[in-house]
Amino acid sequence: MTIAEAESVIADFEPNASIEEHIEKQNHGELMRALTMTVEESGSGRFAKGIHKPSAKAPKHWYRRKLKGWVHHHLVPEHFKMAVEKKYGVFIVIRDTKEYHYEEMPIYTRIGMHLLFAGHYRGKLVDTSVMHRLFLHESLKQGTYFADPKSASQIPSFIDHYSIDMSDYAQQDVSAFANFNEFFIRAIRPEARPIADAPNPDALVSAADCRLNVYSNVDQATEYWIKGKNFTLANLFQDEELAASLDGGSLAIFRLAPQDYHRFHTPTQGKVESISNIDGTYFTVNPCTVREELDVFTENHRQIIKMTDHRGRPFAVVAVGALLVGSIQLTHAKTEGASLDKGEEMGYFQYGGSTVICVFPKDTVAWDEDVAKNSAASFETYVHMGEHIGTFI
Repeated sequence: MTIAEAESVIADFEPNASIEEHIEKQNHGELMRALTMTVEESGSGRFAKGIHKPSAKAPKHWYRRKLKGWVHHHLVPEHFKMAVEKKYGVFIVIRDTKEYHYEEMPIYTRIGMHLLFAGHYRGKLVDTSVMHRLFLHESLKQGTYFADPKSASQIPSFIDHYSIDMSDYAQQDVSAFANFNEFFIRAIRPEARPIADAPNPDALVSAADCRLNVYSNVDQATEYWIKGKNFTLANLFQDEELAASLDGGSLAIFRLAPQDYHRFHTPTQGKVESISNIDGTYFTVNPCTVREELDVFTENHRQIIKMTDHRGRPFAVVAVGALLVGSIQLTHAKTEGASLDKGEEMGYFQYGGSTVICVFPKDTVAWDEDVAKNSAASFETYVHMGEHIGTFI
């Protein structure tokens, strides 16, 4: 299908057609138009419309439940099993309580995911300019709207929908934000995210409020989580020398959902050695996508920050953009030679779910047991920025 043919199909799309019917029937042209329409609806000022609406709303009476091991798999109600199987959402583990938490998938993610994977699309369109152009166009359009003062009207309903505790943030007056993006990149109060074991340079902390996976090496990461068939450090970094220096190294994957605090920080003290920008596409980074054969992390737009730790060893922080992410902006890490304390802000993502990947040298990190155990079971763990996640050996 050419770009012109795809645009012709989009123009004929029926606005009221069911997205689920399109997915069931593999009506890819209609799904492309549906993605465009959800972005357009976001500009209507109605939170219930557009990209914010869930793909399938979880019943309120069973939102969180403390279930462990085989009990979890046998006692989860059927409607939740079906929701996960049909990729309406995923389960994550809340670290403090060890509860399994159902996280709904926004409708734009569900549409984008099925555009990538449904039927012959995966074989024919994913590697063409059609899909790349669609995702880039809609990401830029959404970013433009969220920079408009009109978008500020969506902030209160967004806070209510995701139960965001504004007392954690430096600016708590919602009316003070000029637009949605200004709210989205809101700064946290330092006391709300204390840095664990701050004086100890060997203690590693979470780089973000996120859903976290940790692995001892790339082979383990690709066994349990990253299923992209071309995922290697060389492809991730586009830097053979850096990849060789971190060959066999440990990985931490920090996934940020739209409702999260969207600034990212250094997991350990370090010095910025180099910064490189890699242009790419804007695939969704939802787990349902990462755990397919698509090369999400090595195809998406990303920035590579090469650093050295307190012992002079190299490590890398990779900020990965995603569908409807306006941009990646570096702050304290934007200058080569900059020295950052553990937990110091490195940059932020504008609207959308995003990912930060940190890679450390081989045999230098011992991850915290609870997070490593969840990761080996293919579950992400919800953690806050600054929480202890591992230790340099």
